[in-house]
Amino acid sequence: MNKKRLITWTAAAVTSLIVAIALPLLTLMPGVAQTAPPTPQYTTTVTSGSATANLKVYAAVSLLEVLTDLENAYNNNGSTTPKINFTNSLDSSGILLQNINYSPNETAGIPDVFISAATSQMTSLQNAGKLAAGWPKNIAKNKLVLIKPNTPTSPAPTPSNAISGFNTLLNGSGRSGIRGIAIGDPSIVPAGAYAQQVLTSTGTGCGGGTYTTLLNNSAPNKLFLATNVRNVLSAVETKTLNSNVIDAGIVYSTDKQVSTLTTLVATSPSSCLTTPIVYPEAVLTRSTSSTAASSFANFLLTSSAQTALTNRGFLLP
Repeated sequence: MNKKRLITWTAAAVTSLIVAIALPLLTLMPGVAQTAPPTPQYTTTVTSGSATANLKVYAAVSLLEVLTDLENAYNNNGSTTPKINFTNSLDSSGILLQNINYSPNETAGIPDVFISAATSQMTSLQNAGKLAAGWPKNIAKNKLVLIKPNTPTSPAPTPSNAISGFNTLLNGSGRSGIRGIAIGDPSIVPAGAYAQQVLTSTGTGCGGGTYTTLLNNSAPNKLFLATNVRNVLSAVETKTLNSNVIDAGIVYSTDKQVSTLTTLVATSPSSCLTTPIVYPEAVLTRSTSSTAASSFANFLLTSSAQTALTNRGFLLP
């Protein structure tokens, strides 16, 4: 009898010891505690002296300038209510999605409105039940362009017009000295995913199926990946990305429009893309200012908003 009690006591003690050791370890396991995502690169604000609501907006960084235009147009439109103080966070749509899915942001109701540069991030949120009823809706389209610095880094690729289209980014066939091509990281940057499609395509005006070769080749013939499309633009303007020489890059046509330091080389035909370049918007279910969020989101579908978008080079949805 005493032996049985000893065995029972020993088993209970061992079980307690296992639980005591395992419990702290479980809190460190992936999926139990989230790692904070990168902070969005850009933050802007638009305020109104008659504002009665506050909204937090997450938007693709290619919307950097036009988002301010849109928010001012909303607040200056006599028929829109309530007037709003906006706090905007802008980066690649992939990084913004990581921030949206970060539990502390969901608890805090951040953001109220999301505007992506692709459908994949929005579809992910929709499938997770995080979008309010009736959303998403597309507000604009865009085009993809190949750009290079106004003045190439010395020594310049040869001949002087070596980079003349999406299918001329590889050394060889009379071209030499091309070192680095900048695109967004396709895993988190829609502009990079679109660039991958263009470079993979063998259609007229496309990249000739050079994506894999460019990605895997050693310098001086390689793709270098940036965390958002404005970092690609900056890399071409400064001719460097993470200490790598950049001779050209792929951005949206609206990004080229805000740059005076780059030259337009080519515009991708839409036939080079397997998915169209669209900007869907949505109100999130977490919003604690759903009335204001819906008012602003619906304004982005109006003719006034469309005028602001086309003035910045965006295309109608």
